[in-house]
Amino acid sequence: MKLKGIECLDMDLKKVWKLLHERRAVSTVVSSVILTGAVIAVSFVVLFWAQYRSSAYNEQYSEAMNADIARLKERLAFEYVFYGGGNLSVYLMNCGTINDTTVKTVYVSNSAGELKVFFNITLMHFNGVEIADQDLDRGEEGYFVLSSLDGLMAGTSYSVRTVTGRGSTFDYMFVA
Repeated sequence: MKLKGIECLDMDLKKVWKLLHERRAVSTVVSSVILTGAVIAVSFVVLFWAQYRSSAYNEQYSEAMNADIARLKERLAFEYVFYGGGNLSVYLMNCGTINDTTVKTVYVSNSAGELKVFFNITLMHFNGVEIADQDLDRGEEGYFVLSSLDGLMAGTSYSVRTVTGRGSTFDYMFVA
């Protein structure tokens, strides 16, 4: 009986040996495994790329929304506008719910559409001292002076448009 068992084992080894050396069957299996591995690797690359892009879009959207919300929270109140001696003094108060409101550009125009533009606005405290950070925080008051405005005619209506650093615009009408 032992001899018969050895013959059976020998026959099984021959079958395994034949299966391992049968190149046609092995090459099909190997190519299927390689192709499956490549598809899985490419799908992981696409997954990571899509995750990166979606997080980048989410971050950009969040930044844009936060900037829009901050812009909506800005409120500048014109307390007083005074014209005299070729200078226009504009007194403002930040009555919004956000800090760091800066004044970037000021436009002065008349009803005929003549326009003067001013950049590099210097904000001052009411005591005449320059505001160090050049912005108005919540409840803070300040003013700026626009010089070289000679030629404003008395009794004529003018418009002052103030543009903040976040892009909000605030308008005020005055009579020179």
